[in-house]
Amino acid sequence: MCLVESWANIDWAATGTMMQGVGTLGGAIAVYAAARLGLSAWKHQKLAERNRDQAEVILHAAYNARRALGYLRSPWMSGGELAAAEEKLNSSEPTWRDSIVEEKQKRLITAQAYYMRANQLLDDRTKLEDCLPMARALFGEDLENAIERLHHQFHIVRTYADAYVDDYNGTDRDFTVKIRRALFASNKRTAGEENEVSDAIDTSIATIEATCLPYLRMEAL
Repeated sequence: MCLVESWANIDWAATGTMMQGVGTLGGAIAVYAAARLGLSAWKHQKLAERNRDQAEVILHAAYNARRALGYLRSPWMSGGELAAAEEKLNSSEPTWRDSIVEEKQKRLITAQAYYMRANQLLDDRTKLEDCLPMARALFGEDLENAIERLHHQFHIVRTYADAYVDDYNGTDRDFTVKIRRALFASNKRTAGEENEVSDAIDTSIATIEATCLPYLRMEAL
């Protein structure tokens, strides 16, 4: 059979139908591939949005906690604060002065003022603590540790407020200095001057910013 006869015997209608089917299949594959790519891009976008939203929540909580700690450690304490603290002690235990020397009484009033400050800041502490689970899940252990360290400074200050009461006689100068460093924030530190609480706050904020700010600036996407 010659080539012309072979071509003549081809069922062109069937062939056209087959080619149309191939084209339809190819189109379906292309649509499927595009859909998969679109779904992948959508998932990536949603994950990025979730990370960005959580990073914003963490930064907001961290900055509020830093401001709260600044207020808690403010060296200036008003007469109104001290009067309210003394009133609280009197209402809780009317005879609290009876077995306490005068200098320790003054310190106990100051410590009570610190406790009352700390209680006012409970919401800031709670919101920071609430960030811990997602911080580790989304951003890793370093961020979780930084948030925990920042949150722990509230406890440190309260602990040293207790120590401040017991240190009324000032027999251990080094410990007295350490207590004052914990209780009082200073914006005028000399080069190399140590302040454990201030350093812990600064280090924690630096880690939190390094992790979270890129997500807000879209650098991590």
